[in-house]
Amino acid sequence: MSTKDTSKQSSFFLEGEGDAWFKRNKAAIENKTEFFDTETIKRVLGPFKSDINNICEIGCGYGAKLNDLCIHFGAAGYGVDPSAAAVQSGNEKYNNISLSLSTASNLPYSEAQFDLVIFGFCLCMVDRSEVFKSISEADRILRNGGFLAVADFDPSLRHKRPYHHLPGLYSYKNAYSQFFTAGGHYYLVAKESFSHSSSHFVTESDERLSISILYKEPDAY
Repeated sequence: MSTKDTSKQSSFFLEGEGDAWFKRNKAAIENKTEFFDTETIKRVLGPFKSDINNICEIGCGYGAKLNDLCIHFGAAGYGVDPSAAAVQSGNEKYNNISLSLSTASNLPYSEAQFDLVIFGFCLCMVDRSEVFKSISEADRILRNGGFLAVADFDPSLRHKRPYHHLPGLYSYKNAYSQFFTAGGHYYLVAKESFSHSSSHFVTESDERLSISILYKEPDAY
């Protein structure tokens, strides 16, 4: 029987796995000059550039993607990540963004503070006891008429996989944009499929990623 309490996945990231992830992936991120998900956001939301003044990324790492988006949109940027090392590195490296140590289920921001909120490949690691709270938190900080971007795995059927780097934890693969669109309060503006190794749709379900861009209806009725 595992000694890990899977109802507290966020605590394991805050207590060390977030820093370990950052250490494993920092070099690969720094060597990339552009990212498919952020380039899609720029293209799709280009016509609304003047409306996007405040951006929040949940699961921002050290803020490379967030910084790039803020430069493009001329916006102020805020982000949260469970890695203290990533947060410190980003705050030291970038002048126009402000990063905080936190998780998706506990966002240190005001109601309707942002014009664009981004889930940066983190919902798959949110514990199932906290996933609806995380969704509620993102909705709380996004203004009516704002945009939500969800980047994550996109399998044909939801399932969980053991998290290879820390036994007892799981990666939960699901079509996360549907959590928002199912009730009619969010409209799917665009969705692009890709994978870790390509910028196009792949036939292998378990390798599929997607970036979904949603509009928060000012009046869903």
